[in-house]
Parts: sequence; C-alpha cells; structure tokens
Amino acid sequence: MHNKEDDFLKAVKNGDSKGLREIYELFLPRIRKLVTSNGGSEEDAQDIFQSAILTIYEKSQNENFKLTSKFFTLLYGICRNLWGNRLQKKSFKEVTLSDHVKYSSEENIEFDIERTEEQELFWASFQKLGEDCQKLLRLFFDKEKMEKIAKMMGYGSVSYAKKRKFQCKEKLIEWIKKDRRYKELSNKQNLKKE
Repeated sequence: MHNKEDDFLKAVKNGDSKGLREIYELFLPRIRKLVTSNGGSEEDAQDIFQSAILTIYEKSQNENFKLTSKFFTLLYGICRNLWGNRLQKKSFKEVTLSDHVKYSSEENIEFDIERTEEQELFWASFQKLGEDCQKLLRLFFDKEKMEKIAKMMGYGSVSYAKKRKFQCKEKLIEWIKKDRRYKELSNKQNLKKE
C-alpha cells in the first residue's frame, strides 16, 4: 500500500525539491497560523518551519527512524516546541528551565507535545500572577536562597518569604487548575494509566 506520509518523509530525507515544495504548500500555512497567533511574525513562521524540516531531515538520517504518526503531527509538534522554547527565551531571559523539551526519538513525540502543552499552560498561568509573586517565584526557580529572596523582595524575615512563596505557588496551582487545558491534559494522562 502506497503511503503519502512516507512520501513526505522521503522528500525531506532525499532533499527532493518537488516533494519539499508540496510540503511547504500543504503545511506552511498551518504553521504560520500557529506562530502568528502566538505572537510571532511571518518571518518567524518561515524560520521555525525551516528549522523543523531540518530537524526531521536529521532524524531521517537514522535508518531506525520510522514515522509512527502522521507527518504533519511530527512537523507540528516540532514547530510548536521550537516556537515555545523561543518564546520562553524571549519572555523569561532570567528564568533558565533546566529541562527544555528535546525530540530524542519518535516514540517520545506524544510525550514531548504533552510536555510542551504543560509548559504553555504553566507559563500562561504564571503570567496571571501579580508582579510580586512572579518576581519571588523567578528567584526561587533560579535557586536563590530564601535569605537572599527575603532581602531582595524587601520582606522582614525569611519565614515571611517562605510563607509568601507557599501562597504564590498555591495561587499558581489554582490558576493552572482553572485553565481548561488542565482538564484535557489530566484526562490524557489518566487514559494512559488505564
């Protein structure tokens, strides 16, 4: 049985210009929509799209690599991940996330997309916190000692800083749970456990 999805992969793997043109025509508009509706420009979309094609090209050079999803699912997942990471770098220069999502193998694609969704949910909820909480939690994420945080935030004591950190984390969790995406992600994870 002839599989269109494998044709897309072959086109990328072999640098087939006709096949690549078809991939651009079919999928670039959808990636453009993803990027531009999340604060990016047309140029960003092109850039992310090309980086994703390059990532797929690199993966396809490994002979054990097989498509286990639709080609667009893989492409979209990588674009979303790349754009999410770029946005994070833009908005949170002072926050260094220790474990950026990396596409290690095709089996992990769903896990990676989920991780990206979790990060998006986390940062969207984080933005809803007051400036005071955002600043405190960023310092905490940067692994600053509570004594230093208390001083930088102008709190009277370390125990008050700890209490504020607890309150801010509670508020963040509350915002996360209120988001409709939280329910969707929880449902996905529960289905996997069954």
